Amino acid sequence: MDDPDDGRPEFRVLGPFEVRVHDRPLELGGARIRTLLALLVANGGRVTGVGALAEALWGLDAPPDTHRTVRTYMSRVRRSLAPVATALGAPDLVVTHAAGYALRLKPALLDAREFERLVAAGRDVLAADPVAASERLSRALALWRGDAYEDFAGNPALSAETKRLHGLRLGAVEDRVDAELATGAGEALVGELTALSERHPGHERLWGQLMTALYRAGRQAAALDAFARARTVLVEKFGLDPSPRLTEIHRQVLGNDARLLAATGPAPARRTAPAAGQVRNDLPGDIADFAGREAELARLLAARSGVAHTAPTAVVIEAIDGMAGIGKTTLAIHAAHRLTGQYRDAQLFVDLHGHASGRPPVTPPAALDTLLRALGVPADRIPHDTDARSALWRAELAGRSVLVVLDNAADAAQVRPLLPGSAGTLLLITSRRRLVDLEPTHLLSLDVLPEADAIALFTGIVADERPGLEPGAVREVVELCGHLPLAIRIAAARLRTRPVWTVGHLADRLRQARRPLAELSAGDRSVAAAFALSYRQLDPARQRMFRLLGLNPGPDIDGPAAAALAAVDPAEAERLLESLVDDHLLQQPVTGRFRFHDLVRQHAQATALAEEPEPARRAALHRLVAFHLHTGHRGSRLLDRQHPPIEVGEPPAGCVPAPLPDDAAAMAWFDANHEGVLAARQAAEDAGWDTCVWQLAWTLDNFHYRRGYLQANITSWLAGLAAAERLADLAVQARAHRRLGLVYGPFGEPAEALAHLNRSLALTEEIGDTLGQAGVHFVLALHWAHEKDDERALGHATSALELYRALKDPKWEARALSLIGACHSRLGRPEEALALAETGLARSHERKDVYGEADALDSLAAIAHETGRHGEALGRSSQALTLWRQLDNTYRQAGTLTAMGDAHAALDHPDRAREAWQQAIDLYRAHNLHPAADEIEKRSAELGIVHPAR
Repeated sequence: MDDPDDGRPEFRVLGPFEVRVHDRPLELGGARIRTLLALLVANGGRVTGVGALAEALWGLDAPPDTHRTVRTYMSRVRRSLAPVATALGAPDLVVTHAAGYALRLKPALLDAREFERLVAAGRDVLAADPVAASERLSRALALWRGDAYEDFAGNPALSAETKRLHGLRLGAVEDRVDAELATGAGEALVGELTALSERHPGHERLWGQLMTALYRAGRQAAALDAFARARTVLVEKFGLDPSPRLTEIHRQVLGNDARLLAATGPAPARRTAPAAGQVRNDLPGDIADFAGREAELARLLAARSGVAHTAPTAVVIEAIDGMAGIGKTTLAIHAAHRLTGQYRDAQLFVDLHGHASGRPPVTPPAALDTLLRALGVPADRIPHDTDARSALWRAELAGRSVLVVLDNAADAAQVRPLLPGSAGTLLLITSRRRLVDLEPTHLLSLDVLPEADAIALFTGIVADERPGLEPGAVREVVELCGHLPLAIRIAAARLRTRPVWTVGHLADRLRQARRPLAELSAGDRSVAAAFALSYRQLDPARQRMFRLLGLNPGPDIDGPAAAALAAVDPAEAERLLESLVDDHLLQQPVTGRFRFHDLVRQHAQATALAEEPEPARRAALHRLVAFHLHTGHRGSRLLDRQHPPIEVGEPPAGCVPAPLPDDAAAMAWFDANHEGVLAARQAAEDAGWDTCVWQLAWTLDNFHYRRGYLQANITSWLAGLAAAERLADLAVQARAHRRLGLVYGPFGEPAEALAHLNRSLALTEEIGDTLGQAGVHFVLALHWAHEKDDERALGHATSALELYRALKDPKWEARALSLIGACHSRLGRPEEALALAETGLARSHERKDVYGEADALDSLAAIAHETGRHGEALGRSSQALTLWRQLDNTYRQAGTLTAMGDAHAALDHPDRAREAWQQAIDLYRAHNLHPAADEIEKRSAELGIVHPAR
């Protein structure tokens, strides 16, 4: 312990428990491993029974197979200490006995034993050489970094040793004060002794030392007052009178006794900085397989490039934040090693344990104590008060060139007292929480690695030829790891330690696990454990929102939907979501929308299953499904004013649908939430909520048709049809068959379309649904027109017209007239066709039916084109296109643009034809309607018009 740089391992218990090898902290493992090792260390080589070990781990709730479980943990302790044994050249440090286990540890390797040795050495010369005594005692006290076994406060198995060490510490302080008083010190000790006497009012020796120091400082009245306070405390709290020694000091103060001023030697020198040539470097080792992060690293390196030589005017603080496992510490340490040459005085590192298993976050006073000692400040000069420590920390940094890494910060409050105050210091902070309230900090938020960097990291860790043999499997592995550095490291480490595995086998394991999170663990390192630590740091409201979000079947969510999921006020939902973003447990890809990283989603789902009761999970999911249904129903009614709406009842308690003021807002909502509504429909199907299934299909129908999402519409209505059949609801079945018949035709499956339409017609006739019959005939007319059988199309269109007239439905009567006109045109009756289509257009315009107007204009354009009036056709199509765009119906826009291309081609305008057709092709391909796009390209190619590759 006299020379911490001699390479010997160190066991440190005078503060947070740690083991260091080559002056670097050793990763010991989980909380129970650390507890076992701490207990073995505390027992100082004595055998610790299995029962005592089990009680330290589980209290009175030890498992029935205690011996086997303890043996398993002890093997992990041995593995954790393997680097120590290697450094010492010893085969094993843990010795197994019949009754238990003991730790073979040389006293010089334990800071507590070194402390006791130095204290004894100081006391041996206290009377003869108080200067030497003070120096040795100060060195002993400087070994303390906090409370003994600080991580295990409250563990009864360690309480006896903890109390013993604290008692020795206080005695050493009292001895050191006696040594300094013997050298004539006085006023410099007053502050420390005042604080000590308040914390330990029963220690008369401290009261006597305080009275002596006050008297030497010329504060005789204060010394007498200290005696009065000591007597009051002793009598009232302990029932004791002051001792003869304390009474004698009181008498000497009253009599101005010169003996209180006696000194036997000079005061010991106080070291305030490392000796010349010694630079403190506490940085952990650099990462040999560091990969990627070029831009982020460049920013950190440029933050104060050459700072030690350019005399900057302000301290620079860089806070690196990101989700668990994203590589914050790796980046900070790598950057710090690159910057060490620019900070000549010290490079310091403190793990603040903001998210640590089995130990609380380091308090600001404890962190300051560690930092001040690292700068060479003796323990006796470190004040007790936090503000005073902060001030001393800033004063010690003044004029120095220091790099400080504060790793794993819990929040801004933990870090704020540790901030430097002067130029020359670079502070790197890492935290899972975005420290937006820490001024004046530069924030650097890390995202997952790009694919190339993720592959480079994986390949570098495996370090053999296997990744190069299976590049496709490597890409799949890093994708299954979500490009998360920690997950990639664990996966690569598993492959590296299993030479018989291929990368493909590893990918299979991750894929077949369905939940790769379960596979991504190695020893005590686990992606799930890292996420669990972040989760446990949340308050109950954020924990509940986090796990409920794991129930969301969609790829993302917005604030109103999350409010319904959790049954909270939308403003509260927004606050919780934004807070989870700051905690890097949630991502915000665009304003107002939130999603999980894939692996975090798995953890949220598992947490919901483990902690949220099944009735609560079901109720939350039902609120979310209802939110999409009721909001979508409101939106569909705004978009579809041509069909009567369905009834969906009232939303459940806690579910407030999103406000949609107009059809533009409705389209915007559907565009943003389309996948979420589809997922809600699937969730309803899985849960057996059949009514919700077909109602959601109806809700999506108009939007799907406008956007040309034919496959999605087919899938939704097939699910709706199956639900209606389970419900034995013939009316819904008829509707589902009709909508499927409408979609299957343009999708390229006319036989399937006709079968559904015939079944719908039969059902509507069976239940006497006249309006439904009219609708089926209308769609059958469209079907046969698409199949170029205009006689059949005309027959069904005429039947639809008759039924709509019987129902006194002028809007649909006008549309039927336009449809009949188009049929007559294709049958070679242009005059009759034109009159009917014109009538349809006029009546639609009269009724302010924009959809009907656009439809009629398309019919009139077709009539003009077929009769050779291509200029007129362009004009009609242009009018129709304006209306389709007003309705935001991209599917019908594509059809109208196709007709415009045809007209331009007929007018020998190849460039304009190409432009119109290309717009139609782009719209069709955007909605996966490739057959329609292919047909346009084929027709244009026949005319010699070639489209550019896209």
